[in-house]
Amino acid sequence: MQIFNSMKSSGLEQLIYFNEESVNLKGILAIHNTLLGPAIGGVRMMDYPDQETMFKDAVDLAHEMTLRTALSDCDLGGGSAVLCGKPEDKDEAYFRAFGRLINRLSGQFLAVMEVGTNSRDLMNIKRETDYVYALPEIFGGIADATEITAEGIILGIKATVKQIFGHTNLEGLNCVVQGVGRLGSTLVKMLFDSKAKIVVTDKNYDKIKNIQDKFPGVAMIQPGEIIDKKCDLIIPCALGNLITESNIERLKCKIIAGGASNILPDANVGDMLFKKGIVYTPHFIIDSGELIQADYEIKKRPKSLLGGAIQEIYGRTINLLEMASDKKEAPIRTALRFAGQRLTKVAGIGKNVKF
Repeated sequence: MQIFNSMKSSGLEQLIYFNEESVNLKGILAIHNTLLGPAIGGVRMMDYPDQETMFKDAVDLAHEMTLRTALSDCDLGGGSAVLCGKPEDKDEAYFRAFGRLINRLSGQFLAVMEVGTNSRDLMNIKRETDYVYALPEIFGGIADATEITAEGIILGIKATVKQIFGHTNLEGLNCVVQGVGRLGSTLVKMLFDSKAKIVVTDKNYDKIKNIQDKFPGVAMIQPGEIIDKKCDLIIPCALGNLITESNIERLKCKIIAGGASNILPDANVGDMLFKKGIVYTPHFIIDSGELIQADYEIKKRPKSLLGGAIQEIYGRTINLLEMASDKKEAPIRTALRFAGQRLTKVAGIGKNVKF
């Protein structure tokens, strides 16, 4: 009964453990909430040390996707899929096997990219099911999801800068980007084009070297130095839990806003940042470009309208930060309340009917 208790405490609707020994595929698919529509979620692939870590990641990612969909005006629910494997496990058969699992769910789960998977992996999933979205145009999507996601995050950053500094100009802003993979490197380019002052960090030095070769003047620090680095803005784009109760007092930034999942372990840490005078803009409101693209593809809306939908991230962020300021609360608390209000209202449709 322990697994049912865990599902109840996590608010999960469904939890699927799967194993296909022929291709060494094993993982967990979590569906958190489908009040607004079918669950959409990233397909994350990592070499997890144990089932407990996999379960926690699946739950956290699914819960965050529920928040993301609720705050992004999308008609989708929250889910996730985590695959336990090493890069050498990847091949066509591996992802086709996972695609067959998704297909058996008949649209209950819709897949997009996440850490550890790329467009080729998702295309192999799509060989077995149509429930795959936000692929590049060469694979049938309507845009480059990484570019779209980065654009949304930049808009969220500009909204936060507007709230703190009174303008949206990023020129001269001291930015530290944690993680320069697919998303982080795209953000570095956009920040560079905006003439921001950029420092990067990553566990993979080759990625840093590639960034410095492309963008002269970009500095680097060691991953362990980011918390103590004096700057205007920290942009997390690596794996989560960068900010914890134990390191908040060491922070020397004014803003935290990025695209990593689980930047904070919980909302209480958001309260602590607020008390310290640091603005944390919840990633699940600004890191929603890929989700919005998927929503457009599902509804078969034209690509020409997608840019306008991404631009709305700026207004949503401004609204969130202004409301948080008025309420004198951490923005993450405001975001949780906004998401909860939408879900509660939709859940209550028809429940007050009288005969």
